[in-house]
Amino acid sequence: MANALVDRVEQATQRIGRDLWQGLAQRRPSMFEKRWLLDQLMEWAMADESVKVQMFRFVDVLPMLSTHEAVTQHLQEYFEEVRTHLPWAARLAVESPQANTIFGKALAYSARKSSRMMAERFIAGTKVEEVLKSVARLRRQGLAFTLDLLGEAVVSEPEADAYQQAYLDLITGLAPHVNGWPEDPQIDRDEHGWIPRCNVSLKLSALYSQFKPIDPEGSAEGVKARLRPILRAAREHDAFVNVDMEHYAYKDLTLEIFKQVFLEDEFRDWSDCGIVIQAYLPEAEDDLKDLLAWTEDRGTPIWVRLVKGAYWDYETVVSEYRGWPCPVYTEKWRSDDNFERQTQFLMQHHNTLRPAIASHNLRSLAHAMAWAEELDIPQSGWEIQMLYGMAEEQAQLFAERGHRVRVYTPFGELIPGMAYLVRRLLENTSNDSFLRHAYDTSVSIEELLRRPADAALSKAS
Repeated sequence: MANALVDRVEQATQRIGRDLWQGLAQRRPSMFEKRWLLDQLMEWAMADESVKVQMFRFVDVLPMLSTHEAVTQHLQEYFEEVRTHLPWAARLAVESPQANTIFGKALAYSARKSSRMMAERFIAGTKVEEVLKSVARLRRQGLAFTLDLLGEAVVSEPEADAYQQAYLDLITGLAPHVNGWPEDPQIDRDEHGWIPRCNVSLKLSALYSQFKPIDPEGSAEGVKARLRPILRAAREHDAFVNVDMEHYAYKDLTLEIFKQVFLEDEFRDWSDCGIVIQAYLPEAEDDLKDLLAWTEDRGTPIWVRLVKGAYWDYETVVSEYRGWPCPVYTEKWRSDDNFERQTQFLMQHHNTLRPAIASHNLRSLAHAMAWAEELDIPQSGWEIQMLYGMAEEQAQLFAERGHRVRVYTPFGELIPGMAYLVRRLLENTSNDSFLRHAYDTSVSIEELLRRPADAALSKAS
């Protein structure tokens, strides 16, 4: 019986995946669209791993280069070692004369402009007014949103105060506007009724500068003191709050603080909240089972955003350097396989752990849709989540087919934003990424839709 069920879901995955692939076939941007040039740049960079790495290194350091001389010097230094891989025009730029010449200044200006264009594609803005325009544009396309303030480590209490205030300002400044928009039932309602339009995602470690797993009690109290006012503002203004997951060392403490605060009398009955689970961690299954038991005891459902995970490079490098066991799967097919297993788990418990399936991978999304179909879950009973500026044709296709698609929308200053940008670009242009294969006509639909374990066997043979 179990095998028959698995086979039935797999057949549905293949059918749905092929149908989606056909729908995507005619959806590439034209040369008259603003993002066409950026897509061409990405396609060129993805074709050569060495060029891609150097380009992303340059983008990462660019905000800290204050003069055109510094920009030109770094361009030449970074791309010199891959000079023979570049087109003739780019090779000419690398071999250009001194930075203080007209050509050198023009090169620096062009590099800054191109990088800013790239950032503006993936980052929604720096102020509430700019963010409002971005999310309004998403809504006109039939897409929902969740907003994330960019920034890495918070190292002082004033910085933690500023992070908290940014979210308070965002909720109080944005929610009244979006709540006044005309209703769109596809993205404003789920199978249980109305859902908040204003949706934010935050990191617990940014709410307390001394966030340390070695001091769980002190960290929890420091975080909750700043988190509670945000949650109160969200309840008052009908907003949703999602807790993001960070690197592995923070996972257990993040889960524990989440469970503590949402068991408090003030928030125990509130369902407009959620948390992230990362499928590249073998512990994801145990964490979901624990969340299920906790949520059943709580008596109020939560949302779970299931992701593959964005810190793979960090986790593998740190664990190797320190001689620790690696906490993440070191083979991508295992992460993909685990993602499918946890998708099944969430779908089977969708009334308690409401599924938000976050992926750009066609196979992963088709598999989620197959399980929803098998379990007779309405389209409004779960949602698809994607990254701002990426896989826009996919997002539009799913929205047109009646799915609620929520776009993870980062905002903030350019310098902290570049770290986010590079991490996401590396994650989504890896050799095994669907976004990379979407540009590669030599990859067949059979290969894209192959079961993760079968794909691994094919590579090994």
